[in-house]
Amino acid sequence: MRDLKTSSRPRAAARLVFMAAALLAPALAPAQSPPAQAMRLAKIEFEGLERVTRDDALARSGLQAGQTATLEQIEESAQRLTNSGLFRNLGYTIKGTTDAAVLTFKVEEMRGGVRVVFDNFVWFTDEELGAAVRRRVPTFDGTAPESGGATEEITKALQELLRERKVEGTVEYMPSSDPAGRHPEHVFTVKGAALRVCSLSFPGARALTEEELVRKSTPVFDNEYSRIFVVGFLESTLLPLYHERGMLRASFAPPRVTRAAPTEDCAQGLAVSTTVDEGSIYVWGGAEWAGQQAMTPQELDLALGIRLRDVAGTSRLEKGLAAVRKAYGRKGYLAARLTTAPEFDDASRRVRYRINVEEGPQYRMGTLTLDGLDERDTNNLKVRWRILPGEPYDEGYPEEFVRKNVQEFAKDILREGRKPTFAKVAPSVRVDHDKRTADVTLEFK
Repeated sequence: MRDLKTSSRPRAAARLVFMAAALLAPALAPAQSPPAQAMRLAKIEFEGLERVTRDDALARSGLQAGQTATLEQIEESAQRLTNSGLFRNLGYTIKGTTDAAVLTFKVEEMRGGVRVVFDNFVWFTDEELGAAVRRRVPTFDGTAPESGGATEEITKALQELLRERKVEGTVEYMPSSDPAGRHPEHVFTVKGAALRVCSLSFPGARALTEEELVRKSTPVFDNEYSRIFVVGFLESTLLPLYHERGMLRASFAPPRVTRAAPTEDCAQGLAVSTTVDEGSIYVWGGAEWAGQQAMTPQELDLALGIRLRDVAGTSRLEKGLAAVRKAYGRKGYLAARLTTAPEFDDASRRVRYRINVEEGPQYRMGTLTLDGLDERDTNNLKVRWRILPGEPYDEGYPEEFVRKNVQEFAKDILREGRKPTFAKVAPSVRVDHDKRTADVTLEFK
C-alpha cells in the first residue's frame, strides 16, 4: 500500500494545500502536459463523523465506491463537502494503488450554538420547519454555527418548503443581536407575505385587563407581523407595566398565530394570542450592599428610601438607585456604578436585592469661573463659594449655590441701590478624568 495523496482544508479555504505529491504515472517528456491522474475508488471512508451520518456525507460528496475519479474530481468533492456547512475543517488522504484506491475524508463537524429563529412562517409549525431544514441539514437541532454555509442550506430548505406548499414569498436571512452585541441569532423571514395583525388577545390577564393591554399595543397592529417584533414589544413595553406593580416575575408565552376571522376593517390577516403569567406581587425585603467604602449601609439605605414591605415596583427601585448615585456625587464620586441582583422569597412574596457598588475615584474641586460680572461682583460672589480647590467636589452644590447664594447676592445688590446686571445664571461643569478634578463655570446672562 502506498499513500497516493494527503490534503487538508480549513473551512474557508478556496483551494486545498497539497502536502505530498503522488507518483501515479510514468514520467512524461517535459514538452508534454501530464494527463489527469485517475484512480478507481475501492472504498470511500469518513473519520470524525458524530452527528452526520455516513450515507448523508457520502451523498453530499458526489462520489461512489467503484467509480473512477481524477484528483480534480476528488478536489471538487471535498469542496462540496466544505460548502455544505456541516464541517468546520476537512481533509482527505488517498492510499493504495490506482486500481484500488482508498479515499478517506477526515472531518471536524460544525457545532451549533446560535439560535435559529423562524420569524414569520405562520403557515407551519416549528416541528414542520425543523423537519424541512433537516432534509438539507440532518444535524439541525434549532441552532446553527455562527459562520459557515449552514445558513445558506437552511435558506434553501425553507424556500423549498414555501414552494411545495405554494406559499408566495422569498426567504431572507439576517443575523441579529441585541444593541450590545450579545445573544446573536440567525433570523429567517418571509418577505412579500403581507401578514397583517387583525386581532390580539392576552389570556390570563387580570391585574391589567385584556382591553388595556390591547389598547397599549397599537404598534403591533401598525406593522406587518413579525415574531421578533411582537416578542420584543411584549418585553420592552408591556412587561414593565407588570413590573411597576411589583409583579417582577410576570411573563408572556410565545405568541400563537392563526388566521383571523374576516371583518370589515381586516379582510385577511392574523389573530395573535399570547398567554400572560402575571405571577405574585412582591414587596421590598431589604438591600444587601457590597463594595462600598465611602458610605455605610445605613447611609445607603437612607438614600435609597425604600421601606420594608413597600411594593417592589421597578420605578421605585430606579428612583432609589438614582438617589444613591446622587448621594455619591455629593461626596465627589462622579462615576459611581450600581448593579443589582434580586433574590426572591416566594413563600413570603418578598424580594431582597444584592446591590454591588463600584465607587470609582473621588473627584476634587478645580477652578471656579464667573462669567458676565464685573470684578467687584465677581470677587464678592467668589468668597461665598464654600468648596475650596482640592477639596472633595460636591456634584449638587453648583445648582444649590445658584438657588441660594446667587439669589441672596442679587438681593444684596438691590439693598445697595444697584440693579443686577443679570437675569439668569447657567452653571456648567468640565470634568478632567486624568486629573480627577471638576472645573465649574457660572455664566451670568
